[in-house]
Amino acid sequence: MPLPPKDAARRFYARLEEALRTGDVDVLDDVIAPDAIDHQPDPGMNPGRDGIKDAFAGMHLAFSDVRFGVEDLVAEGDKVACRILTRATHGGPFLGFPPTGREVSYGVLDILRFSAEGQLLERWGLVEEGALRQQLAGA
Repeated sequence: MPLPPKDAARRFYARLEEALRTGDVDVLDDVIAPDAIDHQPDPGMNPGRDGIKDAFAGMHLAFSDVRFGVEDLVAEGDKVACRILTRATHGGPFLGFPPTGREVSYGVLDILRFSAEGQLLERWGLVEEGALRQQLAGA
């Protein structure tokens, strides 16, 4: 049975939270297609689901209590535009910053394309990395 794109997006972010909290990135297998494309990959990130899983495995070490607050979802066809507020405690090295123990929050704007079964096929995204870096630096 087809999964509406907004429901697929909510399930996707819930699984990301679970993966980051537990460190078990294999929970992402049912929400990310094996050949998914991230159009804004991290430097050196491998393609497909395995690359995305590797990126989140690294984030788990830095932000194991992450919470994704879904602020807005707008769907058109198989795509969903998402405005997410991310909150977490900086508990491990990230972006060259040693752990600070600080609570950080930053916005994410994603456009996600899903299959009818609810698997992520493509992602275009912007992360407020400047705001995150300022908080990690203590500014």
